[in-house]
Amino acid sequence: MIVLDYSDFSPTLDSTIAVEPRAPQPVFPEHTHNFHEVFLVERGTGVHVFNEVPHILRSGTVCFVRDSDRHLFENVDGLFLTNILYRSPRGFRFLSDITQFLPQYGDGEIVSHWQVNQRVLQQAKAFIDSLNREVRVGGEESIATSEGQFLQLLILLRQGRFQPELDGSRDACIGAMLDWLQHNYFEEVDWHRLADRFSLAPRTLHRQMRERTGMTPQRYLNRLRLLEARRRLLQSDATITEIAFDCGFGDSNHFSTQFRREFSYSPKAMREMGRKTPNAAGPTDIQRH
Repeated sequence: MIVLDYSDFSPTLDSTIAVEPRAPQPVFPEHTHNFHEVFLVERGTGVHVFNEVPHILRSGTVCFVRDSDRHLFENVDGLFLTNILYRSPRGFRFLSDITQFLPQYGDGEIVSHWQVNQRVLQQAKAFIDSLNREVRVGGEESIATSEGQFLQLLILLRQGRFQPELDGSRDACIGAMLDWLQHNYFEEVDWHRLADRFSLAPRTLHRQMRERTGMTPQRYLNRLRLLEARRRLLQSDATITEIAFDCGFGDSNHFSTQFRREFSYSPKAMREMGRKTPNAAGPTDIQRH
């Protein structure tokens, strides 16, 4: 597995924070690193497999990665994001400990991915631009300033996590609908009823989904379902038919066809490969569609 080293990204020898824009972020195989990071998605889409669990990335997604985590990027499409790297929550010169501002454990699990609205995203981008300029200056004053800016960024992201747009705009409605799909992908979806539920015209829903995700609504829904199905194939003993129905597919043959189209492998072949490589998150050379 690839292991990334902080010294390869640090702008100066004594810097405690590094900023790494990815414009765009390419497909990248599973890796880990000896530092922690926060990344923020500006635009585009992609799949982030984090400790073997897939997450669909979109504008406003924030992810916190620890030095013990394993992750990879796949199915990227115009994915622009920025990474903010730091040695550890206690590895600063002028900050004592930022743990309380990071995602906290709940019921044994950590919520690693947050979502912020477009207003918070624009504020965060301004913080990051200023931070990026400061970390390259070097010296104690610059380090102190950059650490203070980083703390302000963390507070902004924490206060803004999962807050919907407050203006009732079309963007707010689309964002709320995407969040609903993320948690209810297994349900039978009637797109006209869903559009009405989120105060959208059906044509607006389809157009905005394409603009936000690069996919049709049904294609996006299928990807959510297929990503969860792949995870269950690799991590559970449920039958392929059980997984298909639990993930929202009404027919196992249709599920197998969609699965092969998405991942270039049948569900059975995917499971067999997972058994040969128990820690695999799936093939890293997955084709884009």
